[in-house]
Amino acid sequence: MNKTIKGLILGIIIGAVLMLPISSFASSLTQFILVNAQYPIIVDDNLYEGDLPILNYEGSTYVPLKTMSELLDVNIFWNETLRQVEITHEDPTENQAFRNITVSGSQGNYVVTGEARVLEATIQYDVEDGHFVLLEGFATASEGAPDWGTFTININIPEANLPGNATLMLILFEESADDGSRINELPVVLEVFS
Repeated sequence: MNKTIKGLILGIIIGAVLMLPISSFASSLTQFILVNAQYPIIVDDNLYEGDLPILNYEGSTYVPLKTMSELLDVNIFWNETLRQVEITHEDPTENQAFRNITVSGSQGNYVVTGEARVLEATIQYDVEDGHFVLLEGFATASEGAPDWGTFTININIPEANLPGNATLMLILFEESADDGSRINELPVVLEVFS
């Protein structure tokens, strides 16, 4: 009997120790209950009729950012360097290192042209869908900083690798001469897949 009591006590202690991480993990989770909004959203006399639902949480309405971008005529993009969503009325197709960017093409085949003012005329880029980097590369501008040089980037992504429902983005950037980090990132929409 003494052995049975020791086994029971040991089992209780082991069970309690095993439950501590689970209960502390569960306490760090927050659950939200969202419901479909049963009312229309109208902006400047235009009714929102998107594929994604309008949600309501405790009296607040939630609409996908992509939808808000279209409804309010603002530019929304993901800044990978700062790991944040940025919303602006400014022209998102230029910064201090890149300007006059144009994109042509579709379905994985794109030609991007523009002007760059980057160190040693080296333009770095990657192509992503918001979840995965599909392509990385570099191009050379016709002139290096401090002058503006022209560039052309040909992008070819196999159809099997194209996203089903995402925005395909080209991220232009240069590497810092100080530490090699990414600077002057400029996101450029290649194509929206839905």
